[in-house]
Amino acid sequence: MRKHFVKHDNLRKCLEEIAQKREDVDETILRRLLAELKHSNLIIAGEITESSNMLAVCEDEGKRYGFLFTDMHEFRKFVPQGECECETYDFEFYKKMVGLGVTDGFILNPESEGFIIIREVFDIIKHLPQHEYIPENPYTKSELKLIKDSIDNGMLEDFIRDSANLGNYEELFDEISHSTLLTLMLSRDDLSEYAEGGVISMEDTGPLGFLYLDEIGGQYATVYTSEDEMEGVATEYNRYSQIVNFSQMANFILNDDMDGIIINPNSQNILISRDVLLEFSSLLERLCNDSRLNTAIMHMFPIEEEA
Repeated sequence: MRKHFVKHDNLRKCLEEIAQKREDVDETILRRLLAELKHSNLIIAGEITESSNMLAVCEDEGKRYGFLFTDMHEFRKFVPQGECECETYDFEFYKKMVGLGVTDGFILNPESEGFIIIREVFDIIKHLPQHEYIPENPYTKSELKLIKDSIDNGMLEDFIRDSANLGNYEELFDEISHSTLLTLMLSRDDLSEYAEGGVISMEDTGPLGFLYLDEIGGQYATVYTSEDEMEGVATEYNRYSQIVNFSQMANFILNDDMDGIIINPNSQNILISRDVLLEFSSLLERLCNDSRLNTAIMHMFPIEEEA
């Protein structure tokens, strides 16, 4: 993730709520704070390589603390231009630093919240998100095309049509684990020249399209039980479908500080909020993570438009 795009608005809302309540902080807020930290990609002051450690630190009562930031604006408030390098890493990296004794913890946004993440916080946070995205045995593009052409999500569609199942997330995620979901990719250009055997592979070209987001009331990724469900999306761009690893998408939503996922936004419109994804993140990784699908993000399928 490029550091200039890093933001953690949801994490900061937790810190603000904790600061306001002070002694009255309840367990729900603390759980949400730990979950937000778990899925964060914070900016660190300093440069860390395999051969050197140029970490900016302060010492207090014999303990060393590094400095972390939710965004570049907070970093620049603390470090004038050119005085210190910075990088962004996932929370697992910082947990390892504390575990190895490089620091005793970190101070988050020292010019604003000044929240100290002590060693005990890192010890509490377990079951970190999976960041190994390259599987040993990924589906080939022809296998992905076969999977896409044979999608049958009838059982999931029946489940989400039944209003009695609204809010039953454990069963919903179980149904998703037995389904194959698609997301919608858009491109300003007609990419038909790149298609071979009905598949547009971006392994050599790099990204050719961008993810469609529903931005009514927040920023939501969308997934669909079939290409037919994408017909109601109004756009002037060229449309392409893509198979998703649902667990991988959930991690992407959380890491990018987005608001959630919507299933079939133009029909059933099932909203899975950020709070739900945070609460069930470990279950999602256990149930819905088909790592062989991780490289599906490098392939798209042209959608046949109706005449």
